[in-house]
Amino acid sequence: MEYTTSTFGLTVLAGDAVARLEVPPTGPARTSAPLRWSRSEKVFVLLASVLFLALSIGSIRMESLTTNELLFIPAGLSYLQRHDARMDIEEPPLVKVIVAIPALLLHPKIDYNDPTWTANPGAYEPEYLFGQKFFEKWNPHTESLLFLTRLPAVGLTLLLGLSLYAMARRLAGRWGATLAMGVFATSPFFISYGSLVHMDIPIALFSLWAMWYFASIWHEPTMRNALLFSASLAGALVTKFSGVFLFPAILLAWVWFRYLERCSPNQGRPVPVVQKGFYRERLILKATVLAGIVVYLFYLGVFYRSDPRIILQNEWSSLVSGGMRALPIDILVRRMSNHPGLERFLLPPALYAGGLAYVVGHERRPVYLFGRWHPQGIWFYFPAISFFKLASGMVLLFFLLAILATVNFLGKRGKNIPIVPDPERFHVRAVAAGLVVFAAIAMSSKLNVGVRHFSVPITLAVLLSSLVIPLARSVVARSWRFFLLSTTAALAFSCLVTALVTYPHYLSYYNVFRLNIPKQEIAVTSNLSWGQSMVELAIFFREHHVATPYVDSGMSPIDPGVYVSGARDWQCDRPDPVAPEWVAVSTARLVREQPNCDQLLQYPAWNIGDGSVMVFHMSDSTTER
Repeated sequence: MEYTTSTFGLTVLAGDAVARLEVPPTGPARTSAPLRWSRSEKVFVLLASVLFLALSIGSIRMESLTTNELLFIPAGLSYLQRHDARMDIEEPPLVKVIVAIPALLLHPKIDYNDPTWTANPGAYEPEYLFGQKFFEKWNPHTESLLFLTRLPAVGLTLLLGLSLYAMARRLAGRWGATLAMGVFATSPFFISYGSLVHMDIPIALFSLWAMWYFASIWHEPTMRNALLFSASLAGALVTKFSGVFLFPAILLAWVWFRYLERCSPNQGRPVPVVQKGFYRERLILKATVLAGIVVYLFYLGVFYRSDPRIILQNEWSSLVSGGMRALPIDILVRRMSNHPGLERFLLPPALYAGGLAYVVGHERRPVYLFGRWHPQGIWFYFPAISFFKLASGMVLLFFLLAILATVNFLGKRGKNIPIVPDPERFHVRAVAAGLVVFAAIAMSSKLNVGVRHFSVPITLAVLLSSLVIPLARSVVARSWRFFLLSTTAALAFSCLVTALVTYPHYLSYYNVFRLNIPKQEIAVTSNLSWGQSMVELAIFFREHHVATPYVDSGMSPIDPGVYVSGARDWQCDRPDPVAPEWVAVSTARLVREQPNCDQLLQYPAWNIGDGSVMVFHMSDSTTER
């Protein structure tokens, strides 16, 4: 295969750099057939899985309700009980339905006669009030309910880890797979966000599958691969609206594949004569249409009792009252009003398009990064916050991968030396295309609310990091190979140390690269304090015998009294005339730039939840600790 320097810029450069590794000198080249795992591999995967489950389940036992869970859990239950989409249209329903299934075992109570459910069109985001009443009034004992709903999220995240191992096994052999699985299982990023009820880790799972099986169709255009691709694409589309980004990622991968075939028609496994031309494209198109049908039927089955006009009118009013653009939703409402006979037929596309338009309408939000507020997202937000939020060993491993891939590309330019076995080259390129597209879209967006929105690029990067092992064997001289492989092993071991030392505060984790900078001065929101520390706060006040603690209203999405006995709601920027003695605030309220509550820093303070919350003793003495 001949490579030219005329490529698609950084994408093809990166892909070729990770697609040209010297085939191991011993044994025949690997094929696309399933690889049998040895007993030692099975033992490792089992131990890594147990470690991940232990850390995840142990941490969620100490974490209180987070902001998004306030919306997702009651919404999912209402989907199963009423088949109505009026709650939380801005996220597709799959994950919410999955996590709500085990909650049914506890027979949770929901008052469907409450005004939050029966709100007329024009009500402002009633799902927040609905969620608050669900946890505060109807089901005040949230521990068991919250734990059961989080277990499916942990299961989906573990499935992602097993998928990474199996795919890395195909790309880089057992040691590359061991590296990828080890980094995944000890990552504070996957342990924290993968243990909570939200969509960012599941969308990474389905996106990984979709790009992988797209490449499988290209190499081996069979009905099995087409069905797996279709199921993965449909799963992504009903998990999170960012699943639509798979279409430009797939398009980029397709252009890349066709370009390389034109430059080198005989690369990889030849396609049979009966499958020449556009057979693979037709198969992919059919699989995509099937995925669309599955999404349509899923929405129709889950929401068949919905009144789409009322739901869309609610969302339109919510956006307009918030000063945001809502033109697409307004058009949908008027079209459906003019054609009531098509309302049932248009229910799924109307709900999907309305939810997508609602997300776009909320795209611009203020973001705090590196000590200052920005009126909207900034392009370097996700790379910067990933540098501080991912385990330091994982970050250095990504840098090592980039260095080795670049050296490999420059040192073997134009040479027909594959990075991975021929059957897997399409997979590497498809994953690289997905990484570039998802990263570029995230960086160009104005919605910077947490590193969790970068889950797809991070996941794809973990898979590609498995190539560090074979790259080291190909790029580095034999005398230096042991040192480089030992360095890689040390980075993986450091990830294990990070996971054990950080337990159970994975959500508020920042790595050592922050030095002495306060966490809240780097980034806040779901990167630091998401309402997860109320259980630890209750323990603190109980141990200090505080009868009447004052808790800032931004600490928890629900009344802090649900967790903290005797707690009184308080706002640190608008305090009551009565001066409290003990107060607790989220560290997000202690940022350097206004609006803030930094006047509290003059009092003795205690850190809760590894820096996500601070408790102040507002006494005359400032020396007490």
